[in-house]
Amino acid sequence: MSTVQSVLLYGAEIWAVALSKKKYRKPLAQVQRQAALRVASSYRTVFQPAVLVIAGIAPIARLARERYAIYQRKTELNQKEVKKEEINRTYEAWQRLWEQESRGRWTARLIKSVKTWTQREHGEINYYLPQLAATAIFYRILEK
Repeated sequence: MSTVQSVLLYGAEIWAVALSKKKYRKPLAQVQRQAALRVASSYRTVFQPAVLVIAGIAPIARLARERYAIYQRKTELNQKEVKKEEINRTYEAWQRLWEQESRGRWTARLIKSVKTWTQREHGEINYYLPQLAATAIFYRILEK
């Protein structure tokens, strides 16, 4: 995933503003989704917001904006603090997106805070976690 993200974000400091248009965001998000599906061992039917949270990968548009913001603030003295602030802004924006997203709501019941989930130290994602979420969704559909 690191390699995919590095390639996708190459030069993001320059072109991140273009991601305000959906036609530029969509191809990058599709590539990121495919890689996240592999990381999370998920089926291709898992919604993009859910698979990104499960895999612990922030949306590519947010990551590009983060790099752009850090680049814009390069003249500030404490670059470590700048990076930390921008990473926190990325998490805050990602959390808002996660809470507002209409898809993947069953996963949102299980994973409420993206920052807590992505910064956990225990365990890895294995085949069973996405399967559990998919099974829960399936049974929920049957209940309706």
